[in-house]
Amino acid sequence: MKIGFICSFSMQEQTIKDIASHFFPRIELLIDFGVLEEAIPIAKEWEKRGVEAIVTWPATAAFLETHTSIPLVAIRLRDFDFMKAVKHATRFGRKIAIVTHEVLTGLNLVEEVYNVKIKQIIFKDTNDLKYGIIEACNEGCEVIIGKGSITVDLAKRYNKEVVLITYDPESVKQAFHDAIKIATVRRRERENYVRLEATFNTLSEAVLVIDTSGRITLINHRAEKLLGLKAPQAVGQPVSVLLPQARMLEVLRKGASIDDDFVKVGDTQAIGTHRPIMLDKGIIGVVSTFREIPEIQKIESKVRRKAVNSQGFIAHYSFDDFTAQSVAMKKVIKQAKKFAETDSTVLITGETGTGKEVLAQSIHRWSRRSHRPFVAINCSVLPENLLESELFGYEEGAFTGAKRGGKMGLFELAHEGTIFLDEIGTMPMNLQSKLLRVLEARQVMRLGGERLIPIDVRVIAATNEDLTEKVRKGLFRKDLYFRLNVLAIRMPSLMERPEDIPHLVLSFVSQFCKKYGKGNIYLSNQVLRKLTRYSWPGNVRQLQNVIERLVILYDGERDADLLINDLLSQELQLEAYAHQTMTFHGNGNEKFKNRGVGEGEALKTIKEREKERLVRALEYTNFNISRAASLLGVSRSTIYRKLRVFGLL
Repeated sequence: MKIGFICSFSMQEQTIKDIASHFFPRIELLIDFGVLEEAIPIAKEWEKRGVEAIVTWPATAAFLETHTSIPLVAIRLRDFDFMKAVKHATRFGRKIAIVTHEVLTGLNLVEEVYNVKIKQIIFKDTNDLKYGIIEACNEGCEVIIGKGSITVDLAKRYNKEVVLITYDPESVKQAFHDAIKIATVRRRERENYVRLEATFNTLSEAVLVIDTSGRITLINHRAEKLLGLKAPQAVGQPVSVLLPQARMLEVLRKGASIDDDFVKVGDTQAIGTHRPIMLDKGIIGVVSTFREIPEIQKIESKVRRKAVNSQGFIAHYSFDDFTAQSVAMKKVIKQAKKFAETDSTVLITGETGTGKEVLAQSIHRWSRRSHRPFVAINCSVLPENLLESELFGYEEGAFTGAKRGGKMGLFELAHEGTIFLDEIGTMPMNLQSKLLRVLEARQVMRLGGERLIPIDVRVIAATNEDLTEKVRKGLFRKDLYFRLNVLAIRMPSLMERPEDIPHLVLSFVSQFCKKYGKGNIYLSNQVLRKLTRYSWPGNVRQLQNVIERLVILYDGERDADLLINDLLSQELQLEAYAHQTMTFHGNGNEKFKNRGVGEGEALKTIKEREKERLVRALEYTNFNISRAASLLGVSRSTIYRKLRVFGLL
């Protein structure tokens, strides 16, 4: 810290240095000499050198106030110092003149005590001082009491005695204390100002502040860009001139905030927000922020892109999407709505294609978590190591190919929402134990991580397999089964709810006609009855696929009833073909059974035949995994497992 000291004459220098070095060794002290006008160039030079406070006599301090921005500290003159000087002056005469920059009181008492006559020489600058001393000498003063070299020089010129009021060490010490305190406070204020200014100028919005007269007092860099003016040019200007459309003066008059104020500045359109600045219930100004409309559009675009990217974490279906005319489905929906009001784990069972995920999404949409994420994963699709990293996430460097910075797992992403674990029966045993720990502790640990991450997640699991049988065979953990099977719902097959089939058909026809831009297709009651009698091994999904195919193929020339009959015939042929050529048992010991195939084909290995039949089924269903699984009588997970075994995935 730099402190400057302006002395009135050189004999004071050593005293100042001794006090500073003894009591204030950490300050950097600068000393120079001068009084009144003589001190101006000194202060100017010290401003450049970063001096943070100046200590000097009161008269010089008062004179410098309008000539420097450096804080000034005046050495206080004690009454004792003044009385001591008067007593010393009586040795040279009884007519005394005192040089002072302010009126002294109580001199009549001093005159009585010392039997003297005292004249005050009050001055503001050097000329006042000189003329005052000359006048006192002409009036017969014998002694002059003062503080600086000018007093000494003039007294000698007129052969008058002079008595100097010298620095008292305690007064100097106190002045240093005050200077350091002021400099410290000023430095902190300057640091805070720099921080605020940096924050102010890094705001993405343009910010303007006006005072009660409507003139700009403060703007940031963004506002400079908006106005096309630098701050020195804008500050002090009436806001009505620079921003005539802005409603800042209205806020100043009424004291009410204004939002969404559309203004045009040059060729730029912006939206302003104006707030009154209040002090003791009175308005002292207005602060306004402006954001350029093109910038707002960019932000909105980013938000939209983000929303699109997060579609996988939104539940799209609700209970309204179910066709429930049958007693069986009405019972399921009533039960599911009750379950949705709790946070307990739900296990949904049922054949492939019955709508287990639609039910899971509906439960989420009906629950208190409806505005939180819905995260779904099919446990049969991914290999064990990849499934684990997807569920629980991983830290950077956890394995080869891990993303830099790591990755959040699906349980973390589903925090405060719902996670749907589809085809839970296919989950490997090792992973089942880890899932059990997560469900019990409600905490996850990322792969390669060391800390437990608390989660608040509602779990819904689904399977088309008999988990009790898998538990009996040791293929599924018993404790995990009971942890999942808290609230159980079984989705009925389509054949268990035949009353719903006509309504489903008509709903799908309407849906796909709208999707493909076709007029409504009429189906007779006879065809609807035929569709109702069909077995639908692929359940609702198979029915939906058949109706979609109907809408795509229908051209208005051929009767829709005949077309649907052909489609049903194809379904029956495909099912017969699948059962004649291949049977899979998805229990891990898949076997091929040859039924009436040719001699050449019989020579192929079982694996080759298996692969061929699988490929033919996929080609026939246009690589629809669900339909191929339904036709072959196996689960989707078995199809995926076979694809990996044959190197097709």
